[in-house]
Amino acid sequence: MAGTERPIRMAMLGMGNQGCKYAEIITEQLKGRMEIAAVTRIRPADQERMKRLLPSDIPVYASVEELLDAVEKGVLEVDAALIATPHIAHERQTVAALRLGLHVLCDKPAGASCAQARRMNEEAARHALVYAMIFNQRTNPIYQRLRQIVAEGTYGALKRVEWVVTDWYRPNCYYQSGSWRGSWERDGGGLLLNQCPHNLDLLQWICGMPLRVQAFCHEGKYHDIEVEDEVTAYLEFEGGATGVFISSTGEAPGINRLEIALEDARLVCENGTLHVCELGFHEPDYRRSATESFPKLEGTWHELVCEGENTQHAGILSDFADAVQNGTPLLAAGEEGIRSLRISNAMYLSAWQRRMVELPQEGTDEERVFEEEFERAWRQKWR
Repeated sequence: MAGTERPIRMAMLGMGNQGCKYAEIITEQLKGRMEIAAVTRIRPADQERMKRLLPSDIPVYASVEELLDAVEKGVLEVDAALIATPHIAHERQTVAALRLGLHVLCDKPAGASCAQARRMNEEAARHALVYAMIFNQRTNPIYQRLRQIVAEGTYGALKRVEWVVTDWYRPNCYYQSGSWRGSWERDGGGLLLNQCPHNLDLLQWICGMPLRVQAFCHEGKYHDIEVEDEVTAYLEFEGGATGVFISSTGEAPGINRLEIALEDARLVCENGTLHVCELGFHEPDYRRSATESFPKLEGTWHELVCEGENTQHAGILSDFADAVQNGTPLLAAGEEGIRSLRISNAMYLSAWQRRMVELPQEGTDEERVFEEEFERAWRQKWR
C-alpha cells in the first residue's frame, strides 16, 4: 500500500478494554487513514459505546479464528490486523495474520516467552509486511530525550540506572475482571508481563540490554493470584554499569521515578518532568586527579524542557499507518518486542532458581538453551 491514500482496512482481533480503546482512536482520531473493517465479539459491557462508533453493518466474528478463516477464504478483505488479545495468543495470531498477507500491529508484550517472540520475528522476516508493537510510551518526548542523551554520550557513559515504578496499583477487582487475569496458564505471568513491558522496553531502549539479572518476584503478595505482583531486580550492563528495577501493583501511593547516573551528570524523570544535575566537568578525570579527600560535588540542577507531543496510543497507530502507506521507519518495530521479554524471562528464571541469570545474545546457541530452560520452568508453574 506504499504511497496510497486509501484508508487501511483494519481487522480488530480482540475487543476487550484495549481493543475498544484502539477502536475509539481509529474512528475518532485517524479517520481517513484507517477504518475498522471487521471485529471479533464485543463484550456486553462495551456493546453500547461501540454501537455509537462502529457501522451497524460491520462484520462481527465470534472468534479470532473465524475472522482469519474469513480472510483466508476471501469472504473478508482487510489490509491489517490489530491484535489486542491475551498475551498467550499473540504468537499464534500474529503468525497466522502474517501468513495471510496482513500487516500486523500487536499489543504488548509480543508473547509470554522470548521463544514466542523469536518465532514471530522469524515469520515476519519471511514477508514484506509491516510488523509493529504497541510500545506507546516511546512517544513520550522525555523518554526520547533520555535516549538521545545516553546514546550520544552528552554527559559521558552510563554508571547506574534505578527505576522505581509502583504506580501500577491494581485492586482485587482488576484481577477478577477477566478469567485469564492472574493465571500462569491463561495470562502467562503477572506484573512483568501485564504492566512492566512498557518499562522494560524503555529501560533497554534508553540504556541498552543488560547482560545479566538477579531478581526477586513475589507471587500473590498483595492479591489472591498465583502470579507475581511485586518485583525487585538487580541488573548489570556492558561497561560495568549497574541498575535496580522495582515495581508493584500493591503499593500506594505509587511513584514513577527513573534516575540515571552518568559520568558527568544525574538525570531524574518524575511527575512528567526531566531534571538534570550537571557537574560541569568529567568526573573520572576529577576522581583521578583530586587532592581533597572529602569533596562534596554538588552540581547544578535545572529542568530539561522536552519539546514535542506525547501522542501515546494514537501516535503508535499513526506511526503504523505511515509505515503501511508510505514505508516510513517504525518507532516500535515488532522485531524489537523480544528484548523486553528477554529481560522479563531472565527475571522470572532468576527468581524461580534463586540465581543470577545471563541474558543470551540473539542468534546464538545460548539463546535456544535459555528459551528452553525458561519454558520448562514456566510450564511447571501451570500445574
